[in-house]
Amino acid sequence: MLALRPQGGGGWARSACCGISVSQETFMNAALCLLVCTLPLLGPAPESETPPRRTFPNALVISVDGLRSDALIALPAEELPGFARLRRGAATLNARTDPEWTITLPNHTAMITGRFVEGEAGHGWRKNEDHDTDETIHVSKGRYVAGMFDVAHDRGFETMLFAGKTKFSIYDVSWNEVNGAPDTTGTDEGRDKLDRYVYEKDTSDMVEVLLAALARESSQRRLYFVHFAVPDLTGHAYGWDVTPDSRYMKAVRKVDAELVRLLDAIESNAALKSETAIVLTADHGGGAPLKSHTQTHMWIDYIIPFVVWTGAGQEARDLYALNTATRADPGLWQPARNAAGLPPIRNGDAANLALSLLGLPAVPESTIGAQQDLKVVTPAR
Repeated sequence: MLALRPQGGGGWARSACCGISVSQETFMNAALCLLVCTLPLLGPAPESETPPRRTFPNALVISVDGLRSDALIALPAEELPGFARLRRGAATLNARTDPEWTITLPNHTAMITGRFVEGEAGHGWRKNEDHDTDETIHVSKGRYVAGMFDVAHDRGFETMLFAGKTKFSIYDVSWNEVNGAPDTTGTDEGRDKLDRYVYEKDTSDMVEVLLAALARESSQRRLYFVHFAVPDLTGHAYGWDVTPDSRYMKAVRKVDAELVRLLDAIESNAALKSETAIVLTADHGGGAPLKSHTQTHMWIDYIIPFVVWTGAGQEARDLYALNTATRADPGLWQPARNAAGLPPIRNGDAANLALSLLGLPAVPESTIGAQQDLKVVTPAR
C-alpha cells in the first residue's frame, strides 16, 4: 500500500509500506490503516445480486456535523450501537466531501441541492456564518437553486429540517413562502418548501421534537433533514481527537445515543417500521488544523461516512462493491470535481438518493447523483 506522511509546507511524502504514517498518535496510524485496508472487504457483492429498488413513504437525511470516518472504528461496535445498527445497511467509510470545500454550509447545501459548490452548475453558497436578512442561496447564485425540499413538497410530502446551528436558517429563508419557487407540479402546495424549520441547541431536545413529529398519526409522506452539531462544536473547542476517552469521542457517543432513541422509535412504530429509509453522512471530518477542518488536501478533513439504512434485518453491504459501474473507491485521494473516470460517493449524493428512495425524481439541474443510480440493498416487504 502507498503510505503518506506530511512534510513541511503541508505537502505529502510517499513511502511504500503497509501502514499509513501521519502526524498523530500511533492509534491514528492503525485506525487509518484499518479503515483503508478493510474497505474493499466489507461485503463485496456482485451487482447482479442487488435486488430491485423499493420505495418508502418516509426518508430521513441525517448529517453528523464534523464526523470523521475513523471515529466509527475507534471504539468497538457495541460502544457505538446506534451507528453499528445503521451500518448494517449499505455503507462506506470512504465517502467524500465537496472536493474544494470542507466546511459546514457549503457541504450541507450540496447535500440538499445535489450540486457541487463551484462551477456554473454549482450552488455557489460559500459562506459559513449566519446570513444577512436579505440573503438567500438564490440571490448569491444569481438564479433559483432547487433543492430536495422543492421536489418532495411539490408532490405532497411533509418536509422538515432540524438543525443544531442557527446559521441553518439560510435554508428556511431560501425556500420560504416568499423565496421558494411556485409549485407547477400537480396540486399547488405553495412556495414554502419547508413545512417546519426547528433550531434546537440541545441535541436531546431536538430529537424529542423529531420523535414527536414522527409519532404523529398522518397519512402524509415525509422527507426530514436532521443535523447533529455536537461533534463539530466539540472538535472546534477541544480538537478532533479520536482516542476513546477524548471529548470528541464523547460527543460522538452522545449522537450515537440519540440515534439509538431514533431507531428504537422507528422500529417500535408499526406505521414507521419497514417504511422509513435513513441516509446518514457528514459535511466534513476534522483535525487539520487541530481545532478546525479547512485543509481540503488532508484526508482527516475530507474522508467521511455514507450510510443507507432501510430497516432491521439487512445484510451489511459495501456501497462501492454494489456500485462498481457508477462509482469508484478513491482510496486515500480526493478526486477533483471534473476528474476523469467514475466519481466517488459524496455527501452531495444524499439529496437524489433520498428522493429516489421516496420514488421521486432528481433535483432539477442537480449534478451529483442526478441519474439516481446509486444502488442500495433493501429488505423485501
